Amino acid sequence: MTSTDFSFPQPTDDELAAQQPRVPAAPAHPVYATPLSDDLAQAHDTADARTDSAASAKSPTLGKAAVALSIVAMVLSLAASVILGATVGPSEAASGYFFTDTPDWYQTLAIVLVGVQGLCTCLGITGIILGITAAVTGRGRTPGNIAISVAAIAPFVSFGTFIALSFIAA
Repeated sequence: MTSTDFSFPQPTDDELAAQQPRVPAAPAHPVYATPLSDDLAQAHDTADARTDSAASAKSPTLGKAAVALSIVAMVLSLAASVILGATVGPSEAASGYFFTDTPDWYQTLAIVLVGVQGLCTCLGITGIILGITAAVTGRGRTPGNIAISVAAIAPFVSFGTFIALSFIAA
């Protein structure tokens, strides 16, 4: 770029172009090298090897594992919600509205079931992460999408079941 001070003479475009390094002119007709038959055979072998390794790397096992984790999380969470929701109403009716007024066995049961819900949360998050990884990398795209859906819907179904049963049993 030239100076912004116009009191000095500015170089012309031709002078600026003369300061640039020279680039060799491109040939009029591009020259292509013809591959030898051995080079073609080697290229085909390399492509076949890449295809075989890519096929083995795209196993749907990751998506299936994500589905299994998501379903286990949903079933355990739903079972814990059913047990806790069905017993919270009668327990409050018999013992009072405070958790400390309930019998010790019920307090232990409730704490264990809340712990199961925490475990199910970890399993569901793991299922979502594995499902996203499987869907993005192509290692079980459909099972990965199913795992994401199941793990995302499970907390709402579980909590809705708990709330419904706790009000019905009361």
